[in-house]
Amino acid sequence: MFPGMFARKPDKEVALKQLRSHVAMFGVWVTVVRITPYVLHYFSDRNEQLNLDF
Repeated sequence: MFPGMFARKPDKEVALKQLRSHVAMFGVWVTVVRITPYVLHYFSDRNEQLNLDF
């Protein structure tokens, strides 16, 4: 009925290797997203200090 229903399951070693690579890619993306604001703030020339004058 469905052609993909009876496909062979992938080998366990291949699946674990693919899982490790996907986890590593996810970790890299999280690191890039988390560090980008700090890098952009470091390279910006604006002085963003809050001065309250009464």
